[in-house]
Amino acid sequence: MTDQREVRNGQFNLEKWRKWWETSELSYLGWSKTILPIPQYRVRNKQLKNQNKAQTSKKLQSSNRQKVQRRLNKRTSRRRRSLNSCSGLNSVWKNNLNSGTSYSEYKLVRQTYLQLRHSGYYWGPMTMEEAHLTLTPTPLGTFLIRDSGQPDVFFTLSYQSNDGPTSVRVLLNNLLFSLYGSNRTFDSLFTLLDHYTSPPCKLTLPYRKLRPEWLKQICRRAFIRTHGAESLNTLPGLSTPVRAYVQAYPYSI
Repeated sequence: MTDQREVRNGQFNLEKWRKWWETSELSYLGWSKTILPIPQYRVRNKQLKNQNKAQTSKKLQSSNRQKVQRRLNKRTSRRRRSLNSCSGLNSVWKNNLNSGTSYSEYKLVRQTYLQLRHSGYYWGPMTMEEAHLTLTPTPLGTFLIRDSGQPDVFFTLSYQSNDGPTSVRVLLNNLLFSLYGSNRTFDSLFTLLDHYTSPPCKLTLPYRKLRPEWLKQICRRAFIRTHGAESLNTLPGLSTPVRAYVQAYPYSI
């Protein structure tokens, strides 16, 4: 202990150090009792430190590789679940995909579904009786969109007509939407609704599920009516969250 204190205090006596080394038992470290010169002792310590650093670096690299691989596996599994189980869509749509729906058609339906969720007038799974009961006290021309109960149809339009609540299927053929019984086709469901809500058509106002609706939803539709969806990326002064919110439903209906 005295020799170690002297070394720490800068008072190093080589002769005392040699005597202490000869009398010490260092066999448990794998060293012989032969006195090693000081330079070799320092080289040995540096080698041990370098070995420890190399081992630590290898462990970090291996850990990083495992993390990256886990992230890739998660992304792959998400994509597979999205394609195979049709995540976010109902069981009827899943059956439609299994019965031969193309991938392009699936992407179009899924994009329509995600935008409908922000519209306010999409009611999801709903029977015809429930839709007609909901629309009974509403004014003429009020409409809503719901999931269709037909195995080969994705959406149904229910509206208040002169004869009372009525439902008509929204067909999708060759990536084009149309109403059952009509030959007119549209590239999106919202273009279809925009056409049938314009005079002299019968549809007037959507019946929204949330009443009263949020102020930001009203502002989003007013923004689209004033500036248009095409000017969203070029209009200055809009923050990223605002742009993302407007892009989620870029329609004025």
